[in-house]
Amino acid sequence: MSPHRLTTLRRYKISNDILILILGYLDPTSLWRACKAFRRVYVLVMECSPLLYIFELAIAGMKDGPMPHSYRAPVGRLQLLLNYKKDWPRLNWTHEYKMLISTRTHAGVSGGFLHQIRVKDFQHTLDLSELPSCRTGRPPAMTRHLKFHAPEIENIVIDRSQSLIVASHVSSGQNGVTVTLYFRDLWTFGKHPRALSGTYEFIAGPTLIANMAMVICGQKLAVSFEFAGGKVKHLLLNWRKFQAGWLDDSDVHFLSENYLLVIRRSHGIPNLSLYNISNIGAVVLEREYELPEVWNRSIIGFAANTSPLVDLSPSSEALFYADPSNRVLLLTAKTPSGTGGPSTRNWLIINESYFRPTSRKDRFKVPWIHWNQYCLIRDVPSLIRGPHVVGSRVLFAEAGSGRSSRGASYPPRLNVIDFAPYPDSDCRQSRAWSLVGQRAVLVPNEISREVPPKTVDGRQIEDIRVTEDNIILFLENRDDSRPVNILTFGAPPPTRSRHEMHSPQL
Repeated sequence: MSPHRLTTLRRYKISNDILILILGYLDPTSLWRACKAFRRVYVLVMECSPLLYIFELAIAGMKDGPMPHSYRAPVGRLQLLLNYKKDWPRLNWTHEYKMLISTRTHAGVSGGFLHQIRVKDFQHTLDLSELPSCRTGRPPAMTRHLKFHAPEIENIVIDRSQSLIVASHVSSGQNGVTVTLYFRDLWTFGKHPRALSGTYEFIAGPTLIANMAMVICGQKLAVSFEFAGGKVKHLLLNWRKFQAGWLDDSDVHFLSENYLLVIRRSHGIPNLSLYNISNIGAVVLEREYELPEVWNRSIIGFAANTSPLVDLSPSSEALFYADPSNRVLLLTAKTPSGTGGPSTRNWLIINESYFRPTSRKDRFKVPWIHWNQYCLIRDVPSLIRGPHVVGSRVLFAEAGSGRSSRGASYPPRLNVIDFAPYPDSDCRQSRAWSLVGQRAVLVPNEISREVPPKTVDGRQIEDIRVTEDNIILFLENRDDSRPVNILTFGAPPPTRSRHEMHSPQL
């Protein structure tokens, strides 16, 4: 055969400039995998700030936000992201803000606001204090304060992405306990433009309500009631169409606007049930998951995850945000002791995406021996505040105590369990994990930190709340006031005075 007819294989090297342009189209996970596979790609990414920003998004379990890059260049985003990545797992907050609230007000945290419901001279007022977030252009010096005159209300929940406030009022009458829901615009407190009406009223039942909670997910609203005597019911409501239905179950957790995970008991045996709630009038049970047999007598509930369930809308001001695919689901179980001693407490933790419906057919009832391979179970002490879940992090607090018999005091501590999607090999883990499933993708990294005395003024922590940017500490009362301390991550450190900047170093 003539040598001119031989097939010649030539390899052409793509220039660095062209390769950088190609890599810029990859999502964070794909870019991370390319770096793991090709040394040349990794070197280029480390030298190019826009690509390094995308790479670090994957490491931190984040997504790039809708805010245009013309507002904040990748270099600025990268620096802020690195601060979050470094400071959050170490519980190294960079800003504190202290305030006092009256013990007579109802206070809470929702939708990026600290809210207070005040009553004076039979007039109700709703105060909203915006929480700092440098990711969304709200550093501590630029937060807003809103104040509205309100009807008689006891609870609220806020969905900032829809500019929605849902407020509730409970009253008793001859026909039973009546609940009134108000659907208001976040910025004007007028009727929300997408609600069918400004109010929705219904009878919850004949028994007094001991506790009430509300959760918003898109067009769906879940209102949970715990009645005197322990009975629990949940109202599912499409707040735009006022289509409603009831569930008589232990607890509920939104997986999406159309799917709900529910803790149910059948003949006294608890299980997890996956419901399709796209049509509230015809809810469909799609799958059941068995729970550990040892939990048959346990009180089981969900710990709410406060990070976004879906990708943020284009109107959002976020530079970056927690990737919804990395959200963890946490179940709490409290099992009474058979000997009359203290109860046993456990947390079951799993990637939330495990429960999302798949395109392929699967068994209706999933036995515990099958899906426990994907789970982690942690034994926890009884005297803690929490857990609170935000994205792929779990945070809880040890309240602190008085002096021991030897005169030593126990300062309060904050604890975080970080489940990064691509963890380092030197993750710190305690011995409290009683189950680590063979196929579990979650790797815990545990950090604990004493709260400085100046942060809590020597007081115990009564309660905590967590957002993507803040830890809010509610401290024990001081006379008629309750101290609150807002700890913010990612905020620039306080600037030094001119004298400090020019003073000689000793």
